Amino acid sequence: MDKRSLRELDLALAAAAAGALALSFWLNVRFGEVTLERISSDSMRVHVDFETFWRSAEAFLRGGDVYDTGAALENLNPPLWVLLSAPLGLLEPLTAYRVFVLLSVAATAGLVAWSAREARLSGGRAAAVSAAVLLSSPLLATLALGQIYPLLALGLVAAWAAQRRGREGLSGGLLGLVAAVKPSLLPVLLWPLVLGRWRALASALLSGAAATLLAAAAVGFGATLEWAGTLLGSSASPFWDNASLPATAARLFTENRFARPLALLPWMVPAAQLLGVALVLLTALRARHDPEAGLWALVAAALLASPIAWHNYLLLVVPGVVLLLARGRAAVAGLLLCLQLIPPQWPLLWQRGTALDTLMLSLYALILLLHWAALLPPRPPSSRRLTLRPGVE
Repeated sequence: MDKRSLRELDLALAAAAAGALALSFWLNVRFGEVTLERISSDSMRVHVDFETFWRSAEAFLRGGDVYDTGAALENLNPPLWVLLSAPLGLLEPLTAYRVFVLLSVAATAGLVAWSAREARLSGGRAAAVSAAVLLSSPLLATLALGQIYPLLALGLVAAWAAQRRGREGLSGGLLGLVAAVKPSLLPVLLWPLVLGRWRALASALLSGAAATLLAAAAVGFGATLEWAGTLLGSSASPFWDNASLPATAARLFTENRFARPLALLPWMVPAAQLLGVALVLLTALRARHDPEAGLWALVAAALLASPIAWHNYLLLVVPGVVLLLARGRAAVAGLLLCLQLIPPQWPLLWQRGTALDTLMLSLYALILLLHWAALLPPRPPSSRRLTLRPGVE
């Protein structure tokens, strides 16, 4: 693209970012800052995800079944997370939640600062990113629910930083642990594979397998099989803020209670699953041309391919947005950060059952797709040269 076209594109992206910012402000004014109220709530029914984790941790400490606790939600996290969160079971549930929120905020601030340092992002811009992320809808909703995404993102940043320093064993080990805690991130193990970093790959496989076996032995192999059966039996929820491709297809093309389908085409769900796998493979191949952006593009692709990718999962690609900003792609990075500010009240505007409503209810899927597209390394220009026929100069 020539300079004029690039300027016009940057202006269009800046206008879109301003629109997203205005929309976020208007939604918060119209519906109130419900998420902040949820974070400060004393009711564990509001912090329903954390209550599930806490019940499993408490059951583990008293020798009970960690996946049959009477929690409102099924615990889809593996035994390794039960083991890691066990100390929280020593506290009263609300106290444990408050402690976990503080840890999550610290982890978020830390991962943004660490990412900025690795990407050599200047102090002023790094501070602006930190403010945007700390006010973002994915983080606030994560804190309200008591989810683990800031800790996972911090683990990914640590793996990235270790690889940049040539510490392949440590980098791979951290990737393996992150994938063991969140199996939907298993595609990140393709990163060392396609780059030929065999020590990192071996370390990832070893750490992930060892941690999984240790946790399975600790909580019991019966409970581990129970978890595996629940996980394999779960499907792509068509709920509004599930941003994965299979979930979007389920929302758009199957009967569900969250949106009126555009058409009844249930085969679109497995087709979306195949498309997700194709995106993961494409991203892994492209990562060879730009390993740093490729890692974060691979994280986004893994989320797109997963049955579940709540909009809170966008926290996992924040370091990639920091990298874009450091590389001078301010308009793109600014748009992505502003899109993350759109609160979960957005779906409340689209409840009339029209085709337009159904499309608008998939906004978070579009936002995740835009993160992936922005981070995907471009295909390098062809190295083939035009050759002249023999005898022609």
